[in-house]
Amino acid sequence: MTLLTKGMGAIIKSVKPKLTKGESIKVWGQKLRGKFKKKLEESGESIDKVITSTNKLIQKVEGKPITKSGFSKGKDLKTKPKTKTKHYYPPKDF
Repeated sequence: MTLLTKGMGAIIKSVKPKLTKGESIKVWGQKLRGKFKKKLEESGESIDKVITSTNKLIQKVEGKPITKSGFSKGKDLKTKPKTKTKHYYPPKDF
C-alpha cells in the first residue's frame, strides 16, 4: 500500500490485493464482486421492508384500504367527474 501525505490526512494511492496461494487477481476480483453484490442485495431487501411499512402507514392515515404491498393500483378508488376547462380567447380587434 502506498500512502501520500497531504496536509493532516493521508491519501491512499493504491492497495495490493491479498491473494491466497494459487489464486489469481482475476479470481480475487470475482470473489470480491460477489461479496459486494450479496451485501447490496441484503441492504436492498431491508430498505424494501421499510418502504412497504411506510406506504401501509400512509394508506392507513389517508383512510384507504391497506394492501399487502402498501401500494394501491387505484382499482377501488372512485373517479371524479371531469370538469370542462374554459379557454380564454382574446377579442378579434386585439
